[in-house]
Amino acid sequence: MSSNVPVFKISVTNASILSGLYLLIAVLVELVRRAWNPRWIERVSLSLEAFPARTLELFGLFEPLRRAWVEERIGPLGVRFIYGLTTVTVIFTLGMAVGAMMWIISRVAAKSSTTPK
Repeated sequence: MSSNVPVFKISVTNASILSGLYLLIAVLVELVRRAWNPRWIERVSLSLEAFPARTLELFGLFEPLRRAWVEERIGPLGVRFIYGLTTVTVIFTLGMAVGAMMWIISRVAAKSSTTPK
């Protein structure tokens, strides 16, 4: 008995939803920060920025970005775009990795259930 679960379709859908939620939250935080600027929103904004900053640092890309910022070769919108793209890329990469592992596990389980004992 074979189960054809569309693992990659589910993975892409989940990654898309997570990416969309992250970007929506980031935009809302930025809008609140610009419109009212309550003290607590700065911490939320920094928390949202920490993940992509650490990811870029892990791949050795944060320092060139920081230098470009300091030398005013890139503006706030460019940095936000790079941070958003980094986060979406990580979410999709993790989603695909989980999808691939689930696909492998389902194939191994299907093969072991059809093997005579």
